[in-house]
Amino acid sequence: MKNLFFILSLMLALIPSAVAAIDIMPDATLLLPMAESVNARWVIPPAGEGFAKHYRDMRMSFTVDADGHSWIGFADGSVICPEKKYSFKLPETFWDFVCLDNGVMLFATTSRLALLSVVPGQNGQQPTVSLQPVAMLPPDCIRMFKGADNCLYFICGKENSENSVWLFKPHAYKGTRGIAEFQKIFESEVPVNAVAGDGVNTWVAIGRLIVKIDEQKQLHRFYQHPHQVIADLEYSLSGGLFYSTPFAAGFLGKSGAIELLNARGPDIACSGNTLYLLFSRDYGVMAVDGINLLPQYDQPLAGIKKVRAVKYDQ
Repeated sequence: MKNLFFILSLMLALIPSAVAAIDIMPDATLLLPMAESVNARWVIPPAGEGFAKHYRDMRMSFTVDADGHSWIGFADGSVICPEKKYSFKLPETFWDFVCLDNGVMLFATTSRLALLSVVPGQNGQQPTVSLQPVAMLPPDCIRMFKGADNCLYFICGKENSENSVWLFKPHAYKGTRGIAEFQKIFESEVPVNAVAGDGVNTWVAIGRLIVKIDEQKQLHRFYQHPHQVIADLEYSLSGGLFYSTPFAAGFLGKSGAIELLNARGPDIACSGNTLYLLFSRDYGVMAVDGINLLPQYDQPLAGIKKVRAVKYDQ
């Protein structure tokens, strides 16, 4: 790994006084290459205590649209985009949602995949939002993942039992009836934690291990984290593969790993050449620009290039 890194300690308590930042993590550590185009910036500062306390015990979903705006959804049907000052509440609940790169926003409800529909209001009334069904989901789906090239991945199966991975790529695959269908691409006797890919190559996380499914449907051992379970995966066409664990987030190359962030429970998303990091306890979002340059730092190394650990990562 090239010795061109600096460690930036992000003291979240030092957020400008105009932002309420109460009951947040005391610090986080970010590791970035010393390249001019690679930098970090706040997109959404951590929320105040009132907002955080109201939503903290709810299931949360996080996605980023093609314009780089962050969207957060909650189990009560609420969806917010602080940057655009958008917020709405759907008449039915959902357990996950994603913004595809083509601008489409899709929601996973109990048994179906649905498209967000917005009808402009008349005579000064507010617009009406609803969900239009797109397809029935495979049985027992528990997680949905945005893939690159406008595809979707689903993990289905009973919790703590056998899991299957399904691909939904409507512009590239249609079944015998001539309509878009789900393809089962992987089965596991143990729970699958996360999936990422572009509909051709797919990466699947099982415990600390990540396996790759190539274009010929062959399985390859890709990476195993030395300490932590892989909680999430994101694939960027320009930047490559990214992961998160309960205490970190990082980049995975063919030769090594760069653990970019050390923080509790980060959520990750990619859009263009930017990686977005959500601090899930307080809903602040930080963007790391220039991720397309990270593959050039992919050099063989012993173990993992770790960020300095904080007290809860010992």
